[in-house]
Amino acid sequence: MERKDFYKCELFNDKGLNSHRAVQVVMYLKLIIGFFLVLLQGALIGFLGFPKAFDGLLRKKINLKPGTPSRVVWEKLPFPMTYKVYVFNVTNEHEIGQGAKPKVAEIGPFVFEEWKDKYNIEDIEDEDAVSFNMRNTFIFRPDLGLDGEQLITMPHPLLQFMAITTLHNFPENLPGLAMGLDLLFKPQSAFVTSSFMDLFYRGIDVNCADEHPAVQAICGNFQKGLVPGAIPVNATHYKFSLLGSTNHTNAGRFKVSRGKSKSFTLGQVLTFNGQDRLNVWPNSSTGSCNQLSGTDGTIFAPSKRLYKNLWSFSAALCCSVSFRLSGRTIYNHLPALRYDLDFREPNICCKSSKNWISGTVDLERCTGTPMLASLPHFLKSDLPPDRLVDGLMPNTESHSSGMVFEQISGTVLAVHNRLQFSLQVEPVPQVSVMSKLRAQVMPLFWIEESLELNEMFAKSLYKQIFLPMSINNIYRWISIVIGGLGLAVGIFLMYRQQTAQRVGAN
Repeated sequence: MERKDFYKCELFNDKGLNSHRAVQVVMYLKLIIGFFLVLLQGALIGFLGFPKAFDGLLRKKINLKPGTPSRVVWEKLPFPMTYKVYVFNVTNEHEIGQGAKPKVAEIGPFVFEEWKDKYNIEDIEDEDAVSFNMRNTFIFRPDLGLDGEQLITMPHPLLQFMAITTLHNFPENLPGLAMGLDLLFKPQSAFVTSSFMDLFYRGIDVNCADEHPAVQAICGNFQKGLVPGAIPVNATHYKFSLLGSTNHTNAGRFKVSRGKSKSFTLGQVLTFNGQDRLNVWPNSSTGSCNQLSGTDGTIFAPSKRLYKNLWSFSAALCCSVSFRLSGRTIYNHLPALRYDLDFREPNICCKSSKNWISGTVDLERCTGTPMLASLPHFLKSDLPPDRLVDGLMPNTESHSSGMVFEQISGTVLAVHNRLQFSLQVEPVPQVSVMSKLRAQVMPLFWIEESLELNEMFAKSLYKQIFLPMSINNIYRWISIVIGGLGLAVGIFLMYRQQTAQRVGAN
């Protein structure tokens, strides 16, 4: 082809050139539209569609409607919690009887399996609620700790409790009570020495066969079932233990939200023993301490919102307690939040007197006994030094109470509930063995209720929750990056084409 004919071909004449440019423009427009759709799809599905669908799926699975996986686990925990008891053994009981400062030595752990289940379950459809009775069953495991036959010396849990409670509420009855206690227990001191299992589970003997009126006045409370921890053996004999009566027995009737219609209410306690608020703490009609705040402690609502506090109602303390957010952590490769229990204000308001000690819960209004609850070894409490005993060594690692919480699924990955019970000792002049005691907070024992979900469960949770979220996260950002880059390239090529066209036209 001659050169002049070559330049006459369609590609190089104005008509051909314009046609070629038009084809390019269309191609660039398609490129821009295509990559824009990729970007838009990634954004819409990744940020809106998938999260909404995933949240809907979680709400269907994580509620207490019959048949859901959450309901099955909630009704009966498929594995036991570990329950440990540590006791403060008194080493100078005779000196204490003369007014000396107590000395204690911690003995433990005594280890149990704790199985949690709920029974008498009734669904209330129109309230989206479920009512039930709570029950804890303990199985002693001497192979995991001490054998339970170790001798323990501690304040006599009947002698001192009865005397101090009467001193507070019915001081005019103290002379008669003192006579009855002397005949019933024949005490040589204000303390009792027995094996751990007898004191805490099997029970110590209470013989009510003596017909003396002072003895029968005391034993009448046993006969009426007014002494917590006392179990009748026959018409005149009883067994008393500190924890035995809590084994495989009713811990109260609850009504909680199922969280089907409103997922954020999942597990919230609505009533306890038929009441929608307590009547325990001062200003019972308006006081916030009497409100039933939080869940029953066995389930929490899933949430994407970061909560500074998780509330749980404790029947043992007659109030709700707050687990406060302390930071983020990684548990078996899962991102999680750490919450810690703190009995100091404003995390707790269950106090009943002007002499309330920050970092403790006064249990006298709750249990009718002169007891305090706190963290072990009075960790994070403001107990005055003159009321402390020798032998306490609080440390955060061993004595704090808290949980590791995965908020998206509402799963408690690990929990270490630690709680100490102490007696508020006071001298009682009418009771000879208590007449010289110093006013003292005497630690009795502390318990640890713990559960750590294993790596297999963590992997299962990862596959159900975090793997789909990770895939969605990768998909949306790849779509956005590819769509964004393609869109930018398309716009650039279109701009260059238009620039070249303007230059050619000139």
